[in-house]
Amino acid sequence: MPELPRKRLWVMVTALALLVTAAAAWWLLREPSAPYALRATPEVNVTLRPEESTYPEAKEVADEVEPLVKVYVQRLQAGEPADLARIGAPWYTARERAAQGLISRYGAHAGEPVEAVVSDPVVPGLAAVELRFGDGQRQVVDLVRGNDVWWLELGNGDPVKP
Repeated sequence: MPELPRKRLWVMVTALALLVTAAAAWWLLREPSAPYALRATPEVNVTLRPEESTYPEAKEVADEVEPLVKVYVQRLQAGEPADLARIGAPWYTARERAAQGLISRYGAHAGEPVEAVVSDPVVPGLAAVELRFGDGQRQVVDLVRGNDVWWLELGNGDPVKP
């Protein structure tokens, strides 16, 4: 085999191997990102903690659901049912109607400091969070995990069958 084609083949194989390695590393090391995030306004004051537990999963679940809980309080305070409905589990129906009900009932309380207590997880992929609003009002929200993303159980659906 002539020298020039052999060098080209070697360069191509090496480049392909590097590309495959980089793609595999990116795929394995990437953080799954949620399709929601806090906005600049309205500002929220939420402290989140796990319920006292002997299980290490309680702290892990609390850390995982913290972004969703903060986004929920922010969307509740903003009072836009369509925005709140977007953080509901996509496989649920009637999310916007349910969001309107939550805004009517709890929206006025969301502007105060909120303490969120994550209950001891009983079933993987499901979580309950008690929100304690600054004015004494309380609410329990149920969360469900699907495709490595935590969602609000909002509307009608089955949390274990996404």
